[in-house]
Parts: sequence; structure tokens; C-alpha cells
Amino acid sequence: MTRRRLSLRAWLLLSYLVVFSLPWIAIIGSGALEHDLRAQTRENLTAQGHLWALRISAELARPGAVLPMLADALEPDLAASRDRTLCAVQLVDATGAVLASSSGNRGQILADDPEVAAALEGGIGATARDRPRVRGNVDYTGPSRFAPIRLFVAVPIVVDATVVGAVVMSRTPREDVQAFVQMGPRLGVALLVVVAFTFAMAMTSGHFGSRSLAQLADAARRIAGGSRDRTALLRLEHSRVAEVGALAGAVAAMHGQLQARLDYIDEFAGNVAHEFRTPIATLRGTFELLQDDPEMSTEQRERFMANAQAELSRLESLVSGLLALARAERTEASQPVDLAALAERTAHRHGVRVEGSCRSVLGSARQLESVLDNLIDNATRHAGPDAEVTVRLADVGQCAAIEVIDDGTGIAPADLPRVFDRFFTTDRKHGTGLGLALVRLVARAHGGDVQVHSVPGRTVFTVTLPAAP
Repeated sequence: MTRRRLSLRAWLLLSYLVVFSLPWIAIIGSGALEHDLRAQTRENLTAQGHLWALRISAELARPGAVLPMLADALEPDLAASRDRTLCAVQLVDATGAVLASSSGNRGQILADDPEVAAALEGGIGATARDRPRVRGNVDYTGPSRFAPIRLFVAVPIVVDATVVGAVVMSRTPREDVQAFVQMGPRLGVALLVVVAFTFAMAMTSGHFGSRSLAQLADAARRIAGGSRDRTALLRLEHSRVAEVGALAGAVAAMHGQLQARLDYIDEFAGNVAHEFRTPIATLRGTFELLQDDPEMSTEQRERFMANAQAELSRLESLVSGLLALARAERTEASQPVDLAALAERTAHRHGVRVEGSCRSVLGSARQLESVLDNLIDNATRHAGPDAEVTVRLADVGQCAAIEVIDDGTGIAPADLPRVFDRFFTTDRKHGTGLGLALVRLVARAHGGDVQVHSVPGRTVFTVTLPAAP
């Protein structure tokens, strides 16, 4: 099954719309709007209740005024108030009996209702009761309300610091759907403006982002096709989209590394072909002579066979050296390496002495051991039979240094710049010219380098490596 893929603009638009809708979902889903609408209705009922309580208290302050007679006189006003505010009003005495009501339910006892009980004790009582939800066609644009609850608020009537009764107000609050519908025209315009702005931002950011990505993809395709031009990648490093710039920089760096590797492979292949050509030609000539001259003397045949054996040994050494180079280019897991212990072990194997000490480094113990092996082997073979070879360890700044020193004849000045080149050797009979190339490759792979200084009587190969933290 193929997954449907969307463009960056589509993803941005969808994400913007989702983010835009989250506040509305939170307002409705969390019940915050519903709670606020109920609180508004409760506050409105409380305010109206206080006005009725103040009016009744003022009337009862007159000489001869009593609450039952006042209730009879106020009942038409209660009904008129309900018609205008849609809030039901009930007037109860100190026992909780209804003396007057906007709905005509006089005589009912409300003393057990929690809001009435709280008001008769001198506080403000409020409660909510379930009511049947209105079914069928509902006109959300009108003043009628359709929430499944009804709010009740009771306010005490106080005369001379004595609670003589209470005013009970009640009404159904608006629900969130009705609130949205009644805010419709103005809210709809605002929503359209916000949606249009969101769409414009998504398209604008998608344009800049997708344009840079398209240019990056085009540059990558050209590179994959063999182009060496990195101008487009370097230009994209300054993209306004930071991630695109970082990706372009990474692709440019990868392209540089790949190009360097291709150049290395071309050069390496040429060197291998050149180095293998001579022994292969020698072997071919030897076997042709042996085949064409069956009457060749035994002494001459043995000399030719010895030459062939020497060339085979050289080929074997070349293959081993190339394999070591290939392994050195592989990245191995870095582990703390105790250079002092490694140097003692390697020097003991070659019969040379070690001086000094240095800090540990991070890297491959196997590869670093091959560095010391090649340096010591190179010194013992080229310095002369009577030369003394020493391994010296030291700390240089933030690096650990390994020096392999010999007091031999030294390296010719003309050969010094080439000693680390692959296949360069001054002893083609015993060497392949790959040992010192391997040393430089491993040293640089560990973040360090190797240098050589040579004068007659003293040659020093110095490997510096970053010390472990």
C-alpha cells in the first residue's frame, strides 16, 4: 500500500489549521465557556435578587408594613419582571413559604431547598438543578435558553439586622452553542480573517521552505549525476530557513568528502596498477623464459625461480599493506587507550626501550599499535645495523606525543617530503612504501598527525594525538 505524500505547504497549512482550532477545542472541550456562561447567569441573578431585596427592605421599613401584604402588592411587578428579564422571582417568608411568585405557585414551602436555607441564615444561596433538555427545532438566536440545568439564587431580606424572608431568582443559562450562534456575525468575520491570515502564512512559509528544499534537491541530483559544482549548495547555506542552511552545509561537506574519496580512489587505483605492473611483468617474463627454454641450466633456472619467488613475496606484502590501509580507513569505536602501556608492550616486542610517559587518548588500540609497529620497523630497517632506536613519550599541550628516534644515517633531504606517500620507498627489495602512509592515515583518523625531522645521526618521527578528556 502506497502512503499518500503531501507537500511541505500542505503540511504547514494542516498544522496551522490544527493549531488554530486547538484553542476552540480547548474552550468547548474543557467546559470553560459553559462554566463562564453559568457564572454570568449566576451573577446576574444575584444582582437582580439584591435589587428586589433592597426594595422590599425599604418598603418594610415604613410604619405598619408587613411582608404578606407587601407580597400581594408586588406580585404583578414580579410577573412583569419575568416577562422582561426571563428570570423567575419568588418571595418567601422566614419559614420558607412562598408569599408571591412570578409564576403563581404561592403557598409552596421551599425551606428545604439549599439555596433558600442559606439565604434565611443570612448568606447568599446558589444551586443548579437538572431540567429536561428541549427537543426538536430550537431557535438559538432568541432570548430563550436551552441548557439542561436551571440556576437558583436566593438573597436574604434583612430588616433591622433580622432576616425576615428571601428573594429567590432562577433562570436557565445559555449553553455554548447558543453563545456561538448569537456571536455569529461578528465572530464569523473574525474567523474568516484569521483563517485567511493562517492560509497566507502557511503558503508564504511553505513557499520559502519548499523553494529552498527544491533547490537543495536539484543540487543533490546534479551532484549524484557527477557534477563537481558546489556553488548552489554553498549559496543555500545562507538560506533564510536555518534547517535548510544546515542541511545544505552538511550535503556540501558530504560532497567534498565524497569527491576527495573519489580522487583518492582514482589516485590509489593508479598507484596500485603501477606497483603491481612490475612484479606481474617480471613473473610473466620469467615463466615465458622457463617455458621457451626447456634446456636451461639448473643454476639459471633456480636464479629465475628465486626472482619469481621474490616478486611473489613483494606482491604478498603489497596486498597485506593495502589490506591494512583499507582497515585503517574504517571508523572503529573510540575507547580510552593507555599509550604508555601500549608503547611498553610494542617496544618490548621489537627489543627497543621506552622513555617518559604521556596521557591516554581515545581511539583504537589495534590501529595505534600498528602505528608504533610500522615506525619501529621502519627505523630498525633503514637506520642501519648498529643504530639505536628509542621510543619517547611526552605530553605537549593538550596532546600526547609519541616519538620514535634513531641515530642512523638519516633520510635524504630530497626524500623527506615523500616519505608518507603511498608506495614510496628507498628499499624496494624489502619495503612496499605503505607503512608510513598507514601511520599518517591512522594518526589523522584519530584527530592527530605525524611529522618527521631527520639529519645525519638523528631521525625523529613524531605522532601527536589529542589527549583524552
